[in-house]
Amino acid sequence: MPILLALFLVLAVVIPSQAAEEAQPTVTTAVKADVMYWEGEEVVVKEVSGRELRLRVTAETKVTGVAGGRLKTGDKIAAQVASDGHALSIAVQIPDGGMAPGPR
Repeated sequence: MPILLALFLVLAVVIPSQAAEEAQPTVTTAVKADVMYWEGEEVVVKEVSGRELRLRVTAETKVTGVAGGRLKTGDKIAAQVASDGHALSIAVQIPDGGMAPGPR
């Protein structure tokens, strides 16, 4: 019986603390940049300011506007990035006044 009581007390402390950690809102940042290259599951981009960033792209990352399913060097993107560097969403940007590239 004392073992069950100890187990109950441990679970009563551990489970709420894990739930509180998971419930923390994720801070996101908007990034506009040019794609430089891929390195593993990270895409290295360069912001207009010249700062280079590594964005971790996973199966959970929502990618839109990409022909062929993969970002390529020179693509201009707008991304929502979590504080840990995980790209939540990436959208390829079409330059102002231009049409989407494609066959003519």
